[in-house]
Parts: sequence; C-alpha cells; structure tokens
Amino acid sequence: MIRRSAVAVAIAIASCAVLLISGTASAQRASIAVGAAVPVGDFTNAAGTGYDIQLQARTEPMIGPLSLRLDVGFDGFSGKGTVSKLTVSAQSISIMGDFSPMFYWVAGPGFYQMPGRQYLGAQVALGMNIPVFRWEGFLEVSGVRFFSPRPITSYVPVRFGIRL
Repeated sequence: MIRRSAVAVAIAIASCAVLLISGTASAQRASIAVGAAVPVGDFTNAAGTGYDIQLQARTEPMIGPLSLRLDVGFDGFSGKGTVSKLTVSAQSISIMGDFSPMFYWVAGPGFYQMPGRQYLGAQVALGMNIPVFRWEGFLEVSGVRFFSPRPITSYVPVRFGIRL
C-alpha cells in the first residue's frame, strides 16, 4: 500500500514537473474527451459497458519527435450480479508520437483506483486527428490493463475529443 502510494506521488510530481516545464515554454495543449468504455477479459464477469471521461495535457515534442501526455480520467461501468456499478479513476503519463499528420500513438504507465483498490497499470492508444469546425478534434481507441494478480482487469475506451 505504501509503495503504491509512493508511486502515485512520484507520477503526480513528474506530471506537475512536465506541465510546469511545458507551461513556461508555452508549449502545452489541453484537450477533453468523452466516450464509451468496454470491459475485456475477466473484467466482463463484474462489469458491463460504461462511459469514459478524460482530460489531457500534451507538450510539444521534448524527446526527439516524441511528446509527453498527462491523462486524468474517470470511467464508470454498470455492474453485474451483486455489484451495482464500478468506477475507475485514472492518472497516467505517456509518451506520444505521430505516424503521420493524421494518425498518432500513445503508450505509458498509470495509476488506477477502484473503490477500495489501487493498481499500477499501463495504457496504449491509437488515435486519428479530425477537423471539427474551427477546432482540432480526435478519435482515439485505447487499451488499459491493470498489473494485478488474477482476475485480469482490462478495458477498452473509445473516445472522441476536442483540443482546446
């Protein structure tokens, strides 16, 4: 428990440092995204389809052509059996790269919390930039997996967002 809390604090400090560094260089981009979240694997025994809300902050390229992205999200799932609903709050810091001006990828570690439980995990995502009126929008498919002993907890959020 103490080790997981220390990792969560380390991720939070690193995320704040990235935002401060990128904020001083005026190189930060924020976005908001919403969508659906579908449980996968053993997680389908306890949860049904739900929703996904995510706030993101992205730097301009810092590591060669790669950017850093901080995600703070909330997922809600309908429950099955004796469980009425499940919620997941997520914080992650990822590396982000472009395949082309239209397509991008994201991968990185995160800290995920469910009521009474905390997990380290990882996310990977593939996204597509799309114009939405005068804003830059995106469509993203992500995979989230918790590093835990059985049962295996993973889910797939599909989200649409706008870069502010």
